[in-house]
Amino acid sequence: MTDTAQYADTAWNSERYSRQKPRPEQGTLIKLLQGDDPLPWSRANETVPVSMIQEPTPAEIRQRLKENKGETHWDENQYSAGSLNKWGLIYFYLTVFGKGICTMFLPFFILMVIILPFIHESITHLDLVDSIYIYIFYVFLPSGLIWGYAEASEHGYLPMPWFMKAVKHFTFSRATGMVTRYKNNKELYSHPFPEFDCYLVSSPSHQGILSYQLHLVHRYHRYFDSIPLHGFSTSQQPEEFKRVWNLIQRYMDTSQPMPDVPELELARPRDPTTAAYDAKTNRQPDYWFSMDDDEFKEAIAQLRAEQRFMPSMGPEIDLFNGGTQA
Repeated sequence: MTDTAQYADTAWNSERYSRQKPRPEQGTLIKLLQGDDPLPWSRANETVPVSMIQEPTPAEIRQRLKENKGETHWDENQYSAGSLNKWGLIYFYLTVFGKGICTMFLPFFILMVIILPFIHESITHLDLVDSIYIYIFYVFLPSGLIWGYAEASEHGYLPMPWFMKAVKHFTFSRATGMVTRYKNNKELYSHPFPEFDCYLVSSPSHQGILSYQLHLVHRYHRYFDSIPLHGFSTSQQPEEFKRVWNLIQRYMDTSQPMPDVPELELARPRDPTTAAYDAKTNRQPDYWFSMDDDEFKEAIAQLRAEQRFMPSMGPEIDLFNGGTQA
């Protein structure tokens, strides 16, 4: 029997849930913004959006966990989505620029300093010294300091710059079943998972090609800020977005094991339902993390081929007529 002590009473369970209130009638404008009817709720199957899990590779995940001292945005308790603030983004691009100057332009500059006197005899030693001085103190030294500090702080040798604060956008909590939206790192709203509907919205580009976005919208409140889910996938295939919604439902469903994806590999033994399932099925504990890059590419290709013949989502469930009376 699965130990459910880790899960709160509000956690989502597709086998035992409270019947939801009817979906309120939406105005014409809301319908236009949300598109067609929401994607169905289902008891999620094992399909996953391959475009989401093919990067980062297991080797890159291991390195990132090492650098972050085991901290991750996704584990058995919660998935957290965020980004750097504007100053953090500027600093990030400066470090990339500084690294490029130090690793690409500096070797070229040294080579030019060595060979220029032999190519152009008119160049005096004084001109050469002046050029070296200008480039070292106004180009290479600032670039090296910016890049070096970023590397040292990333590996924990120096504190992170005070302005490198992450901006939290939303969280999905498997442990509590709550979905929370943030704005400027302040909670905007938080509601139980089954109170949300998932909309796949399409719009034509300037070339007439349809592009897609996936949004989670609270059913009973007209919040201006929805929860954007299209960042889960780099694909523009509708079926892949359905797999994103399937994966999220699978992750939140405490009656089922978590999705079998590389980023959740280390968290699987810590989730009661997933640990019991893995023990029953004799799943290899390091299935993903034992792969090198070539083996991982092969596994991804095989998974993509297998899912071609599988439904993108599991069997539908009726939130409004099924379940128990609230």
